[in-house]
Amino acid sequence: MLAVAGTVISCVSDDDNFAKEVYDYLLCELEKQKQFKEGRDLRVSQELVKLAGDSEIHVDSGTLAPSGMIKWILQSFLKSDPTKFKGYDVVEFGDTFTIGRVLDPSKMEMFTCEICGFFTPYSAELHTHRMTHFGI
Repeated sequence: MLAVAGTVISCVSDDDNFAKEVYDYLLCELEKQKQFKEGRDLRVSQELVKLAGDSEIHVDSGTLAPSGMIKWILQSFLKSDPTKFKGYDVVEFGDTFTIGRVLDPSKMEMFTCEICGFFTPYSAELHTHRMTHFGI
């Protein structure tokens, strides 16, 4: 994976063209934001916003695009076709966004802590985790 200073967007879907659709939408919407006061300093180009492989988009920090704007654009992409993207969401973690279908851990044969929502595929790990809540 190419190391890029900026934001990484992971696109998760069983649709092979999903990342390309997200990329095209993101590029177009970033370009549109340049007409507004909040976006007048944006620098948008295919060199700064790149589709990397089949499922990642790299947004270089040189675009000057704030993460809040990127998240808003990704969410508006999902809202553009609520039927097609039912069950999809945008999850932000640091400088990374994941856009795709959200799966309930209980439907993935995962064990979930009733106290805090922690989940794991291992019942023994869940037991150990629960003990940390009680200081054991």
